[in-house]
Amino acid sequence: MMLQLIDDVNNALEADCYYSALALALTFPDICGKAEYPKEKNTAKRYKDWYNEHIGKYEQCPCRSMPMPYLSGEVVYSLRNSLLHQGTPNIDVDRIKNCNNKIDHFVLVLESKKPFDIYSDASCIYNRSVKTYRVNVRRLCLILCSSARGYYKANQDKFDFFRCSIIDWDSEVDKIHI
Repeated sequence: MMLQLIDDVNNALEADCYYSALALALTFPDICGKAEYPKEKNTAKRYKDWYNEHIGKYEQCPCRSMPMPYLSGEVVYSLRNSLLHQGTPNIDVDRIKNCNNKIDHFVLVLESKKPFDIYSDASCIYNRSVKTYRVNVRRLCLILCSSARGYYKANQDKFDFFRCSIIDWDSEVDKIHI
């Protein structure tokens, strides 16, 4: 099931359905977090912990002199909540505890597919106080898909909570006609 979901995100990106791709991709830390921390009841903690361990720690700027905003578990979880529950790609700054990630201006970038799938994000601080982060939707989706795919392939036994059967009806009908 997990690989089908990842394929659906990639298909949505191929069709330039950015919000559909992003909405589904933002559920992957939920799913993988449930697999990694099955006894943890706090879904926000599971989400953030899995994201930070598998993605967030690689998103941080290595410069220590002036910490820049980055896509931390808190930021991505806030984006997930806003997009999935309110239909808006906002960040709720009041729920972000890390001062460096209290982003004042959050921007989504929609960009068509490039031959080598190289996309970039940007963060900056204006006048030492206004924090801006620009995230490329395609890049974020690709990172979430790649991390979820790798985690799933290494931990398939932990995904036993997928109990739903899926029938590809068109495929079943084709079998009858053959």
